[in-house]
Amino acid sequence: MTFWTMLMVEVHDGDAEAAADAHTKRRCIEEAAESIPGFVHGETMLSTDKPDLFCVLCGWENEAAYHEWQNSPLRAKQAEDLAGVISGDIKTLSFQSVHVVKK
Repeated sequence: MTFWTMLMVEVHDGDAEAAADAHTKRRCIEEAAESIPGFVHGETMLSTDKPDLFCVLCGWENEAAYHEWQNSPLRAKQAEDLAGVISGDIKTLSFQSVHVVKK
C-alpha cells in the first residue's frame, strides 16, 4: 500500500496561492517524480477554509522512497531556492494506506 506524506504550509503573509504557485513553478513535485523511482503521486492543494494554508500531498511506494527524497540533494536545493519566497510554519504528516477504494 502507498505511503503518503502531507506537507502543510501556513504562510506568514497570508497568501497561500502565491506560495503554492512558487512551489509549482519551481517544479518541486516534478523533480521528485523524475528523480525518485518510488514516487507515485503528487498534488499541490489550496485550502478552501484558510487563505494562508496550502498542502503538498505525495504518495510513495514505501517509506524508504520518501526518505530517499528527504535526503536528496534536489530537495535540499528546492528548500534553498524557496526559502526567500515561502515564509511560514511547515508541518509534515505521514500516513500508511490501510484501505483503498477506487472508481
